[in-house]
Amino acid sequence: MGRIELVSSGVLFKEEEHEYWLTLPNGEKKQLSGITSAIQRQVAGHEYDGCPEYLIKRAGEYGTSVHKSIERLINNFEHDGTVETEDFRNLTADMNIEASEYNVTDLSNDDYDSCYYSSNIDIVTRLSQEEFGILDLKTYSNAKLTKAQMTKARYQLSCYAYMFELQNKGAKVKELYVIHICNKPKKDGSIHIAELIPIERIPADICKALLDADRNGEQFNNPYELPKEIEKKCKRIIKLIQTKKEAEDELNFIKKDILETMLFLGADNWKGDGISFTRIAETTRSSFDLASFKKAFPDLPYDDYIKKSNVAGSLKILTA
Repeated sequence: MGRIELVSSGVLFKEEEHEYWLTLPNGEKKQLSGITSAIQRQVAGHEYDGCPEYLIKRAGEYGTSVHKSIERLINNFEHDGTVETEDFRNLTADMNIEASEYNVTDLSNDDYDSCYYSSNIDIVTRLSQEEFGILDLKTYSNAKLTKAQMTKARYQLSCYAYMFELQNKGAKVKELYVIHICNKPKKDGSIHIAELIPIERIPADICKALLDADRNGEQFNNPYELPKEIEKKCKRIIKLIQTKKEAEDELNFIKKDILETMLFLGADNWKGDGISFTRIAETTRSSFDLASFKKAFPDLPYDDYIKKSNVAGSLKILTA
């Protein structure tokens, strides 16, 4: 496949009103909704818990200011001398920035009636002819992003990737990053944060399910959020699994040592106080290759000889 050039969404973004307007093929205008508010409602409602309204407003003004400075750097090569702009320049020095404030929509197969969402992606980078990265700028003053902030960033960037690939046929989003930048004076010392945070992408079908649920006024069932009563048990579960693994590893080491001793002494059985050891001799195991047999004898009535039985459901737990 040749080089993929980014497609224009045809959306007019009214910055002051923060509105997205799509021009339809018949010339009419259709207002679209941003995805940030949908994500806020569905999975990130606790982002600003306990934070006074005036601080939220002040943080928003600071974030807008930093965004503007970085836009001027990218579009006009104008460095305003701020620490945040220099931090951005250093963090992205090795990146091939393809676009900033790139607008995407959820338009699919020219179905304008179903087109509902639109958003601007802070930064798009080019990784290859058809592969791209998407970055979102965050100016939180906390050194480490909270769980709610990470959840919002993950869904936001993943929804961007989903819409980006809808809009740019054949394009693949391979990298998602949060650019976390903040430089604020504080009474107890200044805050200076400049980091790139890699984000694991959420599959497109889950992103679509979230957007569809919000559009229909429904509550999205977040598969990455555990019920509180289960979340309380997670640390204990992880500890138990780790303890079980360590015990099994130690037991296997001991069994190997005992087996080697029995082989050396030619012993088949040992009995102790409340325990016995039996050496199982090496053997071979035979299994029936049903797939090969079916291929060799395709006309035989296999279903007549297949015995089916119910298997009880179970729970599989994986830890990082």
